[in-house]
Amino acid sequence: MNWASWQLAVTYKCKDLITWETGEIDWTKFGGINRISGLRSFVKISPIIAVKNAHFPKYRIPPLTNLNLFGRDLNICAYCGGKFTLGQLTNDHIIPRSRGGEHKWTNCVTACKICNNLKGDKLLENTNMQLLYVPYTPTREETLIMKNRKILECQMELLKATLPKHSRLL
Repeated sequence: MNWASWQLAVTYKCKDLITWETGEIDWTKFGGINRISGLRSFVKISPIIAVKNAHFPKYRIPPLTNLNLFGRDLNICAYCGGKFTLGQLTNDHIIPRSRGGEHKWTNCVTACKICNNLKGDKLLENTNMQLLYVPYTPTREETLIMKNRKILECQMELLKATLPKHSRLL
């Protein structure tokens, strides 16, 4: 699964490379006027398409950036449970990097600045803090949602239907 531009979707349609398409609305894209018939060309295409013989690259883990992390965690601090604006959030390594912790999805959570400062470079067992949720690596579908493009309702329904049960994006 991937986002495609409308231009690429029209190319797939014109080359008869679409296996199926679905969605509540169809887009109509207009082309030029035929000089012989005087008729304007057009292509109708749905917002969700399946491409024939599509060989998408193997699922790549999305980059662990602050924006992606905050998107996965819905801007909620993993320690106090508060919902914050981007400027109030930080990336916290559960096992601090100074203690051998890795910079990976399963070791990082969203934390407000206050909680991150309280925890510092301590291990959780050396604090009176607890994780309110378990960190995980987002799926391809979650990554598409986190990219926050203008997702149509029918596209969101398809994406949500494929999310794992543990996803916080549900």
